[in-house]
Amino acid sequence: MNLYPGIARLYENRLLRTELECEQFDLALEGLAGDTEDAVIHQIFKVFDDDTEQEEIMFSLVHFVESVQMEMYLTQLLESLPEMLEHARNWAIVLNKRILNDDNFRKDYAEIAALMPPKVKKCLAFLLEEIKEDKPRLFERKANYILARLK
Repeated sequence: MNLYPGIARLYENRLLRTELECEQFDLALEGLAGDTEDAVIHQIFKVFDDDTEQEEIMFSLVHFVESVQMEMYLTQLLESLPEMLEHARNWAIVLNKRILNDDNFRKDYAEIAALMPPKVKKCLAFLLEEIKEDKPRLFERKANYILARLK
């Protein structure tokens, strides 16, 4: 895997099993501050991993991706979903729930998702259905808003 150097360092330490991995992860993320190239943002979604041992530290990565320009974040997340479902399904759910709970993000996400290739739309639909089933009262209306635009 050919990753941007800062992303490679995050990736190598993504499981956050030791104090050293946690420190290296934090330093690598600090080093990426302000670096919002498409390639960097696209690659950063490879770092999310459901096997991480320190979820609270991994949440710093959530905050990082949410801090970049909204359209870039949403586009890169959508393009990364098929791969994320293989190793970071729970993180994909977290990110999508956060989007569903924000009116501005949800509206733009639906518009961007409508333009995605069928494979991405299928992954998103699968994920949104799972989120709806888990907490229908909280997410059904919001998820249906996006699902209606995927057709």
